[in-house]
Amino acid sequence: MSKLVLVFCLMTAGLQAQVAVVNSASFAPGQPVSSGSWAAAFGSFSGVTTTAAATMPLPNTLAGVKVTIEGVDAPLSDVRQSQITFLVPGSITAGVHPIVVTTPGGSTTGTIRVISSAPGLFVKDNASPPRAAAVNADGTENSSSSPVRRGDAISLYGTGPGAFLAPYVDGAAPGRSPLVNTKSTPQVFIDGIEAKVSFSGLSPEFPGVWQINVTVPTEGFVSGKVPVRVYMDGVDSNEVGIFVQ
Repeated sequence: MSKLVLVFCLMTAGLQAQVAVVNSASFAPGQPVSSGSWAAAFGSFSGVTTTAAATMPLPNTLAGVKVTIEGVDAPLSDVRQSQITFLVPGSITAGVHPIVVTTPGGSTTGTIRVISSAPGLFVKDNASPPRAAAVNADGTENSSSSPVRRGDAISLYGTGPGAFLAPYVDGAAPGRSPLVNTKSTPQVFIDGIEAKVSFSGLSPEFPGVWQINVTVPTEGFVSGKVPVRVYMDGVDSNEVGIFVQ
């Protein structure tokens, strides 16, 4: 079993002795993750065949790959030779913890830093700011050709909000009865204006996915592609963009 230091930034191409773990929504360098959030490990994972999970609850072993934190198995979404996407188990508390990544080519150990809240918003492209993974009130995906109207609701999707008010099963779709709300209410700023949050919790259909329902401000200058940023317990997310009619 080889040893390495697990760091929270994207490593320079070609480094083989280190692995980078980042929030799998924001991919923000230098940032830790939180329990219950999606994370991505980057490195050189020998013997791994590109595979995506096809069942739910998500498996703890996928194509011979396993990730454990403090000895707790992490649900896996997809594995590749350069990236493994996993869900940080909800039982992992804040602090620095040992992590083991096991592949058909061997095992690697390291540490992972976990904090109480590490918000990240999922994105759809590499623009500046990137287009948010967001759904309009009518169920259409938010885009330049399908913008949301001022005063309407929009759902943002991310990961890493921290504590929840109801229990959930790692790797399983939370469902709607009951909805799993976050313990804290986030602040959402759309084009610099704080938006009203009507729901903040786990998406019923997808494990580990944080859903935030907000109302788009009615100010006339909120138009076109506008920036969005979320704060949870004082920690800010990456900035994304939504399209407003």
